[in-house]
Amino acid sequence: MPSSPSAEPVTDRAAQADTLLCADRQFGDSDAIRARNLARFRLGLTMLARHDGEAADVLRTTAAASAERLRPLLYDPVLRNCFEVDLARLENDRLERSSFGLYVRGHLTAQAAEIPSSPGPCEALIHPQRSAWPGLGDAWVLSKPTPQGPYQDMLAGRLMELYRDALGGDQAGSPVDPTDAERAVLRDGAELLATLLPASGAGVLGHVTMVGFTRRESEEGPLQSMSGGDPLPSTVLLAPERCTSPWLIAESLLHEGAHLKLFDALRTGSLVRNATETVPIPWRIGSWTVIRVFVALHFYVHLMVFRAAAEAAGEAIRERFGPPPSAEDLDEPSPGTAAALSGQYRTSAERARYLAECVLSLPEQSLTENGRRFARWLLTALRLVDVDAPDSDEEVEVGGTWLPQAVPSQQIASASALRRATPVDACALPDLGQLVVSTVRSGRMHWLNARSWTVYSLCDGRDLDSLHTAYAGAAGLPVGSEEAGRHVTDSLRLLVAAGLVTHDT
Repeated sequence: MPSSPSAEPVTDRAAQADTLLCADRQFGDSDAIRARNLARFRLGLTMLARHDGEAADVLRTTAAASAERLRPLLYDPVLRNCFEVDLARLENDRLERSSFGLYVRGHLTAQAAEIPSSPGPCEALIHPQRSAWPGLGDAWVLSKPTPQGPYQDMLAGRLMELYRDALGGDQAGSPVDPTDAERAVLRDGAELLATLLPASGAGVLGHVTMVGFTRRESEEGPLQSMSGGDPLPSTVLLAPERCTSPWLIAESLLHEGAHLKLFDALRTGSLVRNATETVPIPWRIGSWTVIRVFVALHFYVHLMVFRAAAEAAGEAIRERFGPPPSAEDLDEPSPGTAAALSGQYRTSAERARYLAECVLSLPEQSLTENGRRFARWLLTALRLVDVDAPDSDEEVEVGGTWLPQAVPSQQIASASALRRATPVDACALPDLGQLVVSTVRSGRMHWLNARSWTVYSLCDGRDLDSLHTAYAGAAGLPVGSEEAGRHVTDSLRLLVAAGLVTHDT
């Protein structure tokens, strides 16, 4: 019989969990996440070009650029923010002019019509340019911008505006220029993280572009660390006081880097069906949405793996970086909450278990297929380092795709002359078995998996019986089998509901 997790050495279980956290192609594999985001970027720019004639040329030129030239633009804080704002406006039919087009045109003009591989637009504002963790990623350290010329003046103004907004406007101080000693601890913290967790720790560092040091006071106390999210993409902000220990920095980078990685992953697949559904959180005032529960659980699982690896750290790590902290550096429950009164939920393990129970108690229809897959993945990793964590059950197993009832099954059953809607914009990811596609009349992107992509490609005017036969042959399944029929029906319901396939009845 295989040994139970508790019978294995902590080192082995932490290493297994570290590997698992990077194994899932949708949520853990950083290369796959970046590939999907690059495809989304190309398609999004093409969609924007159709709706902004003035910027169409520069948007299409940028969309066609090599991956090496696109990445500094995709992960630039200002340009990424512009892109996401543009897409949101396009989806809501409120786009008048692409702000991304404005900034990228200025960048291309300033760079003699070339998109350099490095530095990115915002990094070029900083002098001197300093790497956050040489050899471990392309992140750079923020200091006060020194723009040169009208375009950089505009870019610097927008960067500082996003910076202040992310910190809460009036509460935001200017970026703190770190000392050499603080930058050395930052570098050591990143190296510790990558050494302790060579898969997941090193992986999150690649999702960070800009690292800033700052101070902010609020009702909840002084800022320790934060990730920029949508307001300030690809950014981690740290209090200089975190630089007293590589262990504190490593934990902060894991915390905020895991958030940034998850933000990137969720750009290409939703987890929940009802964005407003909430659950109570005993250590916080008020309730959290289910997606926030997932984000928090994602962090706490990573933190638990980090703590397990720290506990098992060998002498070489301890001699180089010092001993790990003896106690958790976890924020206190909010005053007046049930946890504050009872003394519970003061450890990462307690909070992770509670959030896991919340996920397990959700009705099946609350989660998308991606959501069930995400839950199973996280709970499996959690169980490797916490034998008291709840077991996943059938509710979080990845089953058949649950689809909206907008297109009844009987309507699909009577469909004929199934055709792909035209014209469309699309970007294929054959290595990942995915296609991202949008009709020109819509501002929405749709992600097709290998099954839906195959069904979509076969909708060339044939009838349903012919489609079933062709799909079975393409998928290597018996003609007339229940499995092939289910794949076709589920995929067609999705494709028709999305407006990607039309049919006669």
